[in-house]
Amino acid sequence: MARVRVALVKCDSYDPEVVRTAVERAFSLLGGAESLLPGRGTCLVKPNLLSPSRPELAITTNPEVVKAVVTEVKKVAEGVVVGDSPGRGDTLGAAEASGVAQACREAGVSVVSFDEGLDVRVPEGRVCKDFYVAVPVVQAEALVNVAKMKTHGFMGYTGAVKNLYGCIPGTRKAKFHLRYQGKEEFGLMLLDLLAAVRPAVSVLDAVVAMDGDGPSHGRPRPFGAIMASTDPVAVDSVALRLAGVDPTVVPYLKAAAEHGAGAVAEEDIEVVGDPPESFTIKDFRMPSGNRHRSLLRFGGIMKKSITARPVINLMKCTGCAVCQRSCPPQVISMSRKKAVIDHKRCIRCYCCHEMCPSGAIDLRMGLVARALDRFIDSLAIK
Repeated sequence: MARVRVALVKCDSYDPEVVRTAVERAFSLLGGAESLLPGRGTCLVKPNLLSPSRPELAITTNPEVVKAVVTEVKKVAEGVVVGDSPGRGDTLGAAEASGVAQACREAGVSVVSFDEGLDVRVPEGRVCKDFYVAVPVVQAEALVNVAKMKTHGFMGYTGAVKNLYGCIPGTRKAKFHLRYQGKEEFGLMLLDLLAAVRPAVSVLDAVVAMDGDGPSHGRPRPFGAIMASTDPVAVDSVALRLAGVDPTVVPYLKAAAEHGAGAVAEEDIEVVGDPPESFTIKDFRMPSGNRHRSLLRFGGIMKKSITARPVINLMKCTGCAVCQRSCPPQVISMSRKKAVIDHKRCIRCYCCHEMCPSGAIDLRMGLVARALDRFIDSLAIK
């Protein structure tokens, strides 16, 4: 079987010309837009517009990367639109705050909302056979996935595959957290969603990534790369290996390897462009919510004991109630203009941490997890 090709291109800044050259080279290494896109109809470019955030915070796909990708796509497609379904706020607001709206105006394309959806059937789905997918995704002749490389409290990592979760409109995403509360189940659902939307090509903005407690409140981390492939699983696998992380610690990549839903193993991937060994990525921090994942199979009390729990920082909490509205099981209430979490009913999805605009929700390890850390340290095998 032929190996999956992943384009890896050095890109050390968001200077418009530097980014344009890097994205153009990445597309060229994969055969060019003409071979990647199926026809000349409407193409949807889907960045990560998680929230209305400034580009320097590394929460959203950088506008220069979006503009460069749009430029490549316009070489083939007669119509190009850009859209996403933010976790907080609306599409246009997130696009304006992140600079993506201005980049689209400069590129001569429109930003579209993902408010309405259509049912999409996935008969081969492993855990989910029906999705409600945003209308622009369903109607586009091709989907170009333009993700941001970040850590993620629940999944450990979010990149090309997880970015597709934004194809589900608004609050409908919450029901998937309720239905698939386990990390492994949620990872399988993401693979089913990948089968439903099938991006023609996936581009990863890793010029500046995010590590630590992402995807909203981690550390912007210079990474220096643009990556692209027809297989988003392969893109994420290469990115994590560059960061010194085993891809299979991420539930959806482990599931992809087990079910043949994408290329994860090094021998199944051909990296073209700049050699991986030319990248020096040190001290890439994974999120605290992703520690001791191998013990989660015990579930129940053990799961609650070893996974990080969201804790309100009362000094930072502004009482905006965004966490309350974004909590899938609705276990957050407001008391004296401060958020209060019912930890007995919390499902540890970390949506509150992800959506909090003031960074007032910390992910803290429990006593058992901290004891495990000390034990591992004492064995010097951490």
